[in-house]
Amino acid sequence: MTFRGFPEEAFEFFAAVAEDTSWETVTARRELHERAVRTPMAELTEALEDEFGPAKVYNLHRSPDLWTTQYAYVSAVDTIALGVSLALDGLAVEGGWLRSSTDQVERFRRAVEAPPGAGLAHVVAELRRASYDVLGVTLRSVPRGYPADHPRAALLRHRSLVAVRELGRGAWLHGPEAVDRVRTEWRRLRPLAAWLEEHVGPRDRR
Repeated sequence: MTFRGFPEEAFEFFAAVAEDTSWETVTARRELHERAVRTPMAELTEALEDEFGPAKVYNLHRSPDLWTTQYAYVSAVDTIALGVSLALDGLAVEGGWLRSSTDQVERFRRAVEAPPGAGLAHVVAELRRASYDVLGVTLRSVPRGYPADHPRAALLRHRSLVAVRELGRGAWLHGPEAVDRVRTEWRRLRPLAAWLEEHVGPRDRR
């Protein structure tokens, strides 16, 4: 498959389901979604596969989140991933630790408190300078057992950590340039995913 861009019809699908959020509206446009939304997303991620690995491109089903946004993720390990999504507002990229387990949270906190945490703080600062929003599930205060005045107190509050950037819509989205834009942003996000892969790792499934 060769990515040639997202057709304008993709946004006709998103506009329709935004106006009427019924399952009937969605199912009446299944063919449109497959042709104009999901297939081009699969082609885009396939064009990046040699560098980043294969992506999971979500199917259309009864979850409303998947009606208004088309997601695709390349997993580094477990729930640590690089992502790209398409919605009515255009294309967005993200990367980081999407969902957490208790053992992952403890490993994350220990690493953030220790010297490796300085590396994460640097990565996060660089992403913010590149216009990323740094999000995640957070506590209201520093967790018990960690100093409230720790220089990385804000990071210690995280139970997940994701950097997101909206790329928007433009003529570039309808052609191969979209691949280059996602590649550039995933390269920016890779240090975050690498730090999390090393210091957080997969969930303990025992």
